[in-house]
Amino acid sequence: MISTRIARLLGPAVAAALLGGCLGCRPNSADNGPQDRRQKNEPLMAVHLFADPAGVRHFPRFRFVYENPAVLQDLRQQEGLDEVVAGARDDQETFRRLMTWVRDQWEPGRPDPYPPPDARIILRDIRQGVTGGFCAQYCFVLLQAIGSFGAPARCVTVEGHEVIEAWLRDQGRWVMFDPLHDLQILDNEGRSLSALEIWEHSDDPSVLRMTSDNRCSQEQSTYLERFRHFAVWLRNDFVSQPMNFTDFDRYRVWFDPSEVRTVPSAALRTSFAMDLYPELMKDP
Repeated sequence: MISTRIARLLGPAVAAALLGGCLGCRPNSADNGPQDRRQKNEPLMAVHLFADPAGVRHFPRFRFVYENPAVLQDLRQQEGLDEVVAGARDDQETFRRLMTWVRDQWEPGRPDPYPPPDARIILRDIRQGVTGGFCAQYCFVLLQAIGSFGAPARCVTVEGHEVIEAWLRDQGRWVMFDPLHDLQILDNEGRSLSALEIWEHSDDPSVLRMTSDNRCSQEQSTYLERFRHFAVWLRNDFVSQPMNFTDFDRYRVWFDPSEVRTVPSAALRTSFAMDLYPELMKDP
């Protein structure tokens, strides 16, 4: 495979010099020792681009899994979530109301013992004083509260913090919600943004602002720095398909265009935004 970095440098008619034999087989290709391995002076093999890179249609490489809304109806009914969102005009307002409701359920504390990522158990154990909850617990509860209304929502890890993204069905896009700080990030036109869009403005954060009614004590510039490195979770079906804390990393996909960041050994990595935001795929 010709790497993306090479493809960006080469024009359609330019040949890429690759190691001889790396894209095909040779007769008697079994490795019988040093004599069968590539010799230092062996000539490089020329491989021309097969198509104009600008005309190649790529596809997302990951599959995201969301909770079945039917599994979350007990949460919706037990917590009276229909009353929380009554009168909301659209998904944005519905999810904002749910975010504020989640933040009102308890004050941040240490989750010890760490509760499973099931909203009903989290709420029960915190209310009974069994444990506490910080950013991740707020995210799990909000994720499932939104999911109970049939909208996809997914966890997003940023530097030292957890947030979520929810799919605005009426706008066809992902938007970030931070339930610990009860905030969203807006552009200069007041449009709420996804984690990717916040990352895209990381070199010019002056065009961004926090929602005014937030509960964040950090300076905005410090908070936005967290989004220079983020990961989207592939699995978000924590109720119907329970997993352990030690499983979380294997379902995080870190967005790393520079390909130089260190990520946990069990985690995944991509330099392509489309892998995390399939809606960016161009129509043929």
